[in-house]
Amino acid sequence: MSYSYEGDGYAFDEDWEQTIEANNWSNIGIHAEQFLNKGSQLIDVIVKMTVSSQRGNVLDFIAFDLDVVSKEEFQDTSCATSFYQKTRMHVPYLYYLRSDLPIDWYLTSGQKFIEGKRVVAKSCNRCGRYLPINIDDELKTLSFSLHCKKQAPCVHSAFRAYKIQNRAHLRANELKGLTIEDSKVVSYYGHQLECKACKKFFVNAPLNPQRNAQQFKEDGLRRRAIEVLVNTLLDRNLIHFEFEHRTKKEFSRYIWEKFGRRCFKCGPDSDPIALGDMALDHTMPLAYLYRLDETATCLCSNHNSQKSDHFPVDYYSEEELVRLSKITGLSLTQLHKKEVNQQVLNLLIENVVWFYDAFLMQSDYQKVRDGIRTADKINDSLKRIIAGKVDLAEKYCKETGHYPHSVTIR
Repeated sequence: MSYSYEGDGYAFDEDWEQTIEANNWSNIGIHAEQFLNKGSQLIDVIVKMTVSSQRGNVLDFIAFDLDVVSKEEFQDTSCATSFYQKTRMHVPYLYYLRSDLPIDWYLTSGQKFIEGKRVVAKSCNRCGRYLPINIDDELKTLSFSLHCKKQAPCVHSAFRAYKIQNRAHLRANELKGLTIEDSKVVSYYGHQLECKACKKFFVNAPLNPQRNAQQFKEDGLRRRAIEVLVNTLLDRNLIHFEFEHRTKKEFSRYIWEKFGRRCFKCGPDSDPIALGDMALDHTMPLAYLYRLDETATCLCSNHNSQKSDHFPVDYYSEEELVRLSKITGLSLTQLHKKEVNQQVLNLLIENVVWFYDAFLMQSDYQKVRDGIRTADKINDSLKRIIAGKVDLAEKYCKETGHYPHSVTIR
């Protein structure tokens, strides 16, 4: 990107590449920081974006805009902390630019656009912008986070069904593949009411000071409890201790070097990341009772947050899964699975009395925080993933003649 400011020329070149997944939408955006005197302007701004592809491939664009970030709340430092936290995850929506301008306004070359793929744009409850949702592959989110990712299908009407504002102008083929109820597009997982940017800056950020000390600690405690539970049931120690005892090497460094010191999702040609910036991902999600072990994945913090509790098949492309299989040693069959770890679940069922009477009775888990007992949160998280397979409380009652006292039975 190049531009002129107060008579001086500037050039900004971000050495950053992004792999665009075939047959899916991708978020793309960059920004350059320039201190501006009030009333001054940037002129002669040129942005060059290079897209490399094989001949014959077709690119679809939803929207494009280039402008100064001028949202009122960004004119001082009040949102600075939030802006610089996981910025890449919220690009380009955090710029609050327009998304309804014809792309050919900006072209300096002679390409012509033809009609592309259908896209569904949802309105944000706060800023009012119409922004895209990935209605054909909802787990790969765009501008809105999902509402019921772990308890799908979403049954909350305000979050799952969206009135089609331009229904009269749509052709039948443009509705093909969509679930329509009462002239509304229906989402399987549902989406948040606010876009990711508004959620970040104006919903979560004001609430975070109230929850930092308490709820963030609680979230970590619940996650660590599942990690300890899985290892205890398998009669294993934490991988860090096991690995170092067996190999005399540091586990985190082993995974980091195994992945070429690069975030797997960023790609093999991306810049290396520092060991301290690496996030160890379970590959198969801990939420579904998979232990952290030597099949872990090296990710950057942004991609680790995006993957979260997703199964690999819901986050990576097929090409990435093949490459991940070669690095981790997990079979493609395993990487395509979307089910709870049956071995650990069987052990949990066999040890259900111990689980309720000993494990959940630990003092840390019996503490009540924000009106909810931690043991209840742990128990509820397990109920969500094993729903339809077994009712642990009923299994306990069958063995003991009464329901457990360590949790609240509703």
